Amino acid sequence: MNYDKTELNFLEKDVIRAFGEEEGRKIFLRASKLYAELAVTTDYQKSATFERQLRMLVYPVIAYYKTLLAFGYKTSSALGLVRNETEKAAAACADVLASQMRPVFPYHAFKRNIKNFIEYKFPGRGWSVADLKARGRKITFHIRECLYCTVCDKFGCSELREVFCDYERTAFSKGLGSALTFDCGDRIATGHDKCEFVFAKK
Repeated sequence: MNYDKTELNFLEKDVIRAFGEEEGRKIFLRASKLYAELAVTTDYQKSATFERQLRMLVYPVIAYYKTLLAFGYKTSSALGLVRNETEKAAAACADVLASQMRPVFPYHAFKRNIKNFIEYKFPGRGWSVADLKARGRKITFHIRECLYCTVCDKFGCSELREVFCDYERTAFSKGLGSALTFDCGDRIATGHDKCEFVFAKK
């Protein structure tokens, strides 16, 4: 169980570059150990999508953040370092989305498959999506339960909520930018009771 198959597959190199060989290896090894502990002790309730999201992004980020705190880094510094890594992961995710949203990809096809898109990104296990509307040039829906926020609160690191939120914002904005605009209004991460997602045809 290691970071190589997660969205933070570049973490080892980045940590060694940032902290030096000796300190960097210590930080990475401890983060890897914590990540493995989180991954193998979770009951995924036979949900492959739930497991994928936790193992690929959520747990790797939390493990790295918790490790930095354990090594004595201040919360603000740890958040900044973690945010740098999640921004790289978001950019990679955006590239994947962009490759799927080819220049000739029609908006009506995305609109027709919006339920499949939502189920892939926000599956029923861990998420609650409501109020889906796909009319004309705009698609809107609300997220009333956020996996990121729930898990961050569970592990006592609610300050990571917005880091994950910004990950999705970057991935959608850049990944779907060739055909769609994306906007997120109110967010659970900032204290609201729901997140407002809006996709619109350019």
